[in-house]
Amino acid sequence: MVFLKWSKELSVHMKEIDDQHKILIGLINSAYSIDKKSKDYKKKLGVVLNELVEFSRVHFSTEETYFQKFNYPFANEHIIAHEKLIIKVLQFKDRFDSKDEDILDDLTFFLTDWLKNHLMKHDFKYSKYFKEHGYI
Repeated sequence: MVFLKWSKELSVHMKEIDDQHKILIGLINSAYSIDKKSKDYKKKLGVVLNELVEFSRVHFSTEETYFQKFNYPFANEHIIAHEKLIIKVLQFKDRFDSKDEDILDDLTFFLTDWLKNHLMKHDFKYSKYFKEHGYI
């Protein structure tokens, strides 16, 4: 089941980062497609969480490399937002590892909020800056 689809309106006009954002959309869709009553619910949820942890580390590192490369003036506030997202991701992973399997609704809400409030605000802000300064 597809909950969200990639569209050019989500683009930050940097292929590497857009490709990573497509992975985030895939993780959101994977989370939304998990059936809580399924016998493999726990396994599927664990896969999504493990992929999310890895995605977060790689993706934020990628963005932060560009911030440094292009001397992005709002890097510190963006990095703080990344740190808060990573903490939240790790909290979900800890809850799951502690046998709290009733996290799916919270996780799907969190991921959707991440897309709306991080990508579409913070990421669009650096994209605009990079474009205005001729970096992309």
